[in-house]
Amino acid sequence: MKNNLGITLKIGLLFSTIFIALFLILGFILYGVFTNLFVDYIKQDLQVRGNNHARIVAESPNKETVGHVLEMERGASTSVLITDINQKVLASSKTPDQDMNNHLVDKESKQTAHVLESNWRQHKYIITISPMKNNAGYVYMYYPSKNLREIIYVMNVLFIVSGLGILLLAFGLIGFISQRLTTPLVLMKEATNKIALGKYKQVISVKGNDEIAQLGISIQLLGEQLQYFENSRNEFLADVSHELRTPLTYIKGYSDILAKGKVSNKEDLENYLNIINKEASRLTFLVNDLFEMSKIEVGKFELNKEITMINELIEKVVSNLMPAARKKGLDIKTECQADLPEISVDLERMEQVFYNLIENAIKYTIKGEITVRSYLKSDFVIIEIIDSGIGIPSEELPKIWERFYRVDQSRTRKTGGTGLGLYVVKQIIESHHGDIIGSSTEEGSTFTIFLKVSVQKGA
Repeated sequence: MKNNLGITLKIGLLFSTIFIALFLILGFILYGVFTNLFVDYIKQDLQVRGNNHARIVAESPNKETVGHVLEMERGASTSVLITDINQKVLASSKTPDQDMNNHLVDKESKQTAHVLESNWRQHKYIITISPMKNNAGYVYMYYPSKNLREIIYVMNVLFIVSGLGILLLAFGLIGFISQRLTTPLVLMKEATNKIALGKYKQVISVKGNDEIAQLGISIQLLGEQLQYFENSRNEFLADVSHELRTPLTYIKGYSDILAKGKVSNKEDLENYLNIINKEASRLTFLVNDLFEMSKIEVGKFELNKEITMINELIEKVVSNLMPAARKKGLDIKTECQADLPEISVDLERMEQVFYNLIENAIKYTIKGEITVRSYLKSDFVIIEIIDSGIGIPSEELPKIWERFYRVDQSRTRKTGGTGLGLYVVKQIIESHHGDIIGSSTEEGSTFTIFLKVSVQKGA
């Protein structure tokens, strides 16, 4: 909760600082614009009224007209003062005070209507002057600056009150939004902490499809993947322990018998030695798979490619595995296209691929035969390993390339598999810029390797 408040406050303060800065800038701009517009309106209105009064008095320069002009200004906030050309006061709607007298101009001043005083903050009046025609005199108009200052003061109060209200509302909204934004992040943090403690499967309540929601989904998927790998690792360690224990038990047991000299005839001696040799081979295959997997995992899986005829490599592996096949009463046939182009492969790795695939075919075929076929199609050299074995369920096919995955645990244990062979095979093929796919029916399985000729030649 402490971290929740921390990140919420950080986001809230960030948003608040940006909002307050923008709000103050906008407020000052609006205040200045509104004040200037209002003052300009007063000056323009004052000037227009003064010009009208000057025109009326100039057209009828008599007491009745002057009295009418004065009457128009009585009761208004503005005042009017009429003088002759020599600034002698002829009439005024109010008794002239010192500020009014101080702004009377001399006759040499410009004879055009203009604003005589506009500094409403320091002077008592906003003053305009309107000369009458034929040098008949001047009409002065006065607007009390006090009224303008009061209006501006009220406007300031309204601005401040409304601004405070907007700020309070904004802070509430920012706090709410910050909380909404940070709550999923805190849930994700708590979930990742639990994942770090080994509780991989986590449920994060996320809504929508934005980046935060996608992050939450990704964390959940990560947890599920980690749980899967954890289960696989534990299962793998248990299976490897079992696989190691079985041959080691045989090796130790029969070697103890041989060491004690309890073997009475040559036939038993050969049998025990064959068992020890067989179990040692099982250990070698297991360790090799583990070694290859470790190099793949740490990114040290390197290829030493050579130009070769792929058919020669196939024939070599088939020849080596033929005794194991015939021991089970199986036959291995090769159907290799004779004019295949030479390709660049890592001989040791590719031999491992063929060895794993053909050995698997022997393991899982009870009767029938195994066919290894190679041919050229378009830009690909294609190698097929076809068996008449027990097959792979269709729902299991997509998973056979995963680390540690085995279709039938009990069946695989009997055949000595660790679930690493096909994973290593796929990594080797893909490192050659190729591909491998598996298919299966009740009549057997087929593994098809695609090696692109153009890429291999340029490798």
